[in-house]
Amino acid sequence: MGTLIDIVQFLHSWLRWIFVAVAVVALVYFLIQMIQQKPWAKQGQTLLTIFSSTLSLQWLLGLILFLLYQVPAGFTIRHQWEHLVPQTVALALAHLHFRWRRQEMPDAARWRNGLLLIVVVLVVIVIGIMVLPSNLQWRFYLPG
Repeated sequence: MGTLIDIVQFLHSWLRWIFVAVAVVALVYFLIQMIQQKPWAKQGQTLLTIFSSTLSLQWLLGLILFLLYQVPAGFTIRHQWEHLVPQTVALALAHLHFRWRRQEMPDAARWRNGLLLIVVVLVVIVIGIMVLPSNLQWRFYLPG
């Protein structure tokens, strides 16, 4: 079991930085497009899909870790529950963009909504990270 936990924890630890890179690119892209009042482009939807998909994979790895730690402990590790709840909210919010895909909406509203979505999701994620013990926040996990 230790090896499985190490593998999943390693993947969860490093995938977060891929998500951060995607989030920064999306944030900058949406901000520039909104400021320049560009027409809505398919790249915006694609970037939001990559953003939400990367977060989905990160959440899934986190859920696997949660179960690997919680099942033997009888679901009593409080900070993991406190981390799971906001991350689940962030995941649900991150997928809201799929509802807008076919709706009639001005281009400016699409850029604004996408930007707000990214910012709100990131704020909820940071809140979920801050409830973890400080030795678990923002570290690179290397097994062994």
